[in-house]
Amino acid sequence: MHTGFTRREVVRGGVALAVAASLPAAVAEDASASQENLPPDSEYVRVTDGHLTVGGKRIRLWCIIGGFPNYYTFEEADTAAVREEKKRHGYADADALVARFADLGFNGSRLWDHVEGTYVRGDGSREDVHDYFVAALKKKGFRIWFPSISTTDFSPNDVDTQPAQASRAVAWKAAMREAQEKNIGHIRIACVWDPVMEEMQRRRIASRLNHRNLYTGLRVADDPVYAVFELTNEEWWMSKMVGGLWQTLPKYFQETLSAQWHEFLREKYGTEEKLLARWGGLVPGESLTRGTVRIAPLAGGTKIDDFTVEPQARKQLELVKAVGKQEFNRDDFNRHRGEDVLEFFLAIQLAHKRRLGEFVKAQGKAARLAPLLFDTGIGYEIQSQFLHQNADAVSHDAYINGWTTYRKHHRYPWFSGLEDWPRIAEDVPWLEHNRTEGKPYLCYETQIQQPAKYRAEFAFRLLALASIQDWDAVCWHYWGGVRDITTDPRPFDRAMDVANYSHPQGYHFTYDEVQNAMMRAAAHAFRSFAFPAAPTPTTYIWGRRSLYDPASMDYAGSYGKTGLNMLPTTYQYGVRIRIDPTREDDQVLGPQVNYLDSARWTVIQPNEAITFDVRRGGLTMDSPSGAVFTGFMARFGASLAFRNGVVLKDVAIRVPDTMPYREGIAEEKYIGFALVPEDGLPLARSRRLTLGLVSTSFNSGFKMGDWDPAKGVPPRYGLPPGCEFGATPVLVARVRGTVQAPFLRGMRYVFRDWHGREIGGGTVGTEGALTVPHEKPVWIVELRRV
Repeated sequence: MHTGFTRREVVRGGVALAVAASLPAAVAEDASASQENLPPDSEYVRVTDGHLTVGGKRIRLWCIIGGFPNYYTFEEADTAAVREEKKRHGYADADALVARFADLGFNGSRLWDHVEGTYVRGDGSREDVHDYFVAALKKKGFRIWFPSISTTDFSPNDVDTQPAQASRAVAWKAAMREAQEKNIGHIRIACVWDPVMEEMQRRRIASRLNHRNLYTGLRVADDPVYAVFELTNEEWWMSKMVGGLWQTLPKYFQETLSAQWHEFLREKYGTEEKLLARWGGLVPGESLTRGTVRIAPLAGGTKIDDFTVEPQARKQLELVKAVGKQEFNRDDFNRHRGEDVLEFFLAIQLAHKRRLGEFVKAQGKAARLAPLLFDTGIGYEIQSQFLHQNADAVSHDAYINGWTTYRKHHRYPWFSGLEDWPRIAEDVPWLEHNRTEGKPYLCYETQIQQPAKYRAEFAFRLLALASIQDWDAVCWHYWGGVRDITTDPRPFDRAMDVANYSHPQGYHFTYDEVQNAMMRAAAHAFRSFAFPAAPTPTTYIWGRRSLYDPASMDYAGSYGKTGLNMLPTTYQYGVRIRIDPTREDDQVLGPQVNYLDSARWTVIQPNEAITFDVRRGGLTMDSPSGAVFTGFMARFGASLAFRNGVVLKDVAIRVPDTMPYREGIAEEKYIGFALVPEDGLPLARSRRLTLGLVSTSFNSGFKMGDWDPAKGVPPRYGLPPGCEFGATPVLVARVRGTVQAPFLRGMRYVFRDWHGREIGGGTVGTEGALTVPHEKPVWIVELRRV
């Protein structure tokens, strides 16, 4: 059977199994013809010494994800005046959105809205408004992360446009029709080994990258505004494959995968005798020579009936079933067979990604110079991390909740992550440990789920981790979209999104004044490198045995017991991870914190600038370039004194009488506080500072509901029965406090409300003290040296 190979290359150690496929017959525009009159290399984002740089200087991206820009659909009955008004709104909204994003501290966007094709500048079409929005981002200094560039849909007719694959057209089309009839949505997993699908991905890539923006004059592939390109988002291909999802595909795709499996085994072992010596035997009816070796074991069992391929074998297998055994599991095979399954899957996946990557790089200057991601996630799967390690950059995510169903928790139903060993994970880590030396590290999504009484801390917990590990980008999920941003005088005075039972709406931050204040401060601290990285990170080296360990087929099965040590070690020492299939065993270079002993640590201090105090529930970040505290200030004394000269004192919290869950807020003095520069200079020399001081907020009438522990764990995204989301007005616990520092003397300050309006101001006196009032709705304080 034809395997789809026109060239095979197996690199021992499982590094690659490359499969060549023909390029599309044509692309929308000859990429080489567009290289004239392009911006100089110094304007493009590149990777230098393992980090994102522009013109040789490091940059960090703080990115927004969301539903934008705003589009206005033209109706047939629209008059010319109505159409012009809709177009005006589209352009005005784009400008207003970009201005809002910049005011929130963002300098990048993981922009999910893709357009292709041509348009007339100023026609108000989707393509037109999208490109106007991109140009507005570019004008404001933003950079764009282009996600999931190769994702496309497949249909039976696609093969008709592929003359190189005409020999398999009939079978391919029949298989695709079957997939449609059976509604097999996961058919796209076959793109890794199916050359027809891969060519369709290339055509989609070419169409997207060759799209020309009439406002910038550049194709996507050449525009330096694009800082990161990404082949797929959360494909999670390996977990789907070892989970056996491919076994539900039409037989055509199962057979072509099996054919490549046998090619792999023949390349590796040569003869069936050598295979038998390694595996210790085969299931009755299996033969490498006849091509009847099943792709097994997998994470779950493989039905015995799947092995019955000839009368003699069927008889033998029936004897096995007679004793009650219905399937073969990993324990029925030796370790080496399971290793080969993983090695095969990883080899064809990596080869597929490399081929697409080479195609992307050939499309234009930005596509060639900017880093390319092979995928995003899955954070605690060693094969996924190895895939990332072979791309230009590594990208993972994590989300957390701010509430608990554990009734014995002393703050039930709420909890603060500051009262436990630091982590941004609900079980095994995803974000913390996956930093690879020599590769930019990009957090592609993150958020704390609303409702969360103690969410003011999250931006700083993330900032601390990003500083310790020296990240390059953070993307925040999710801007929910504001249609009337240019017409409503107060468009952000709306009820905050909270979790529901179908989608994690609680990850939207659009209308969250408290969290946005802290995210804004964290943004400027991150972008200005305000806090240093861990000085000497511990390096975990994982060898071939771990990379292909059959136990890793189970979720959280990667890395063995030692792997869990990476989470606490990250916060105390910093961590780098390297996967090396040319070596057999693992090695740890540097000190580590044993996961089982981590509860004994009450103070975690990766460097002198960052301190987690678990016993008292606080995080302090203190450097010449920033002062940050979040946690239960009542446990830390009447004032906080930072080594950089900043003092926070006289803190009091005014809690609205009708605020839900108001108990303890004033007494705990739970706060988020930050004083950081906006210009990248140390505090003492900065001419632009941002100050935030917050506690918490709730929608009016919000009710958490209740959960019966006897019913198990509630849905991940859902709240307990009886929850009431609440409505406006959002009730905010306002914080008063005095900030004092010598360098504040003479600085002009402005109090701004949630909509950015000036609601007070003045000049800091000779004592260098500024009091933030809680009588006014202060969102942030801006300080400028005049």
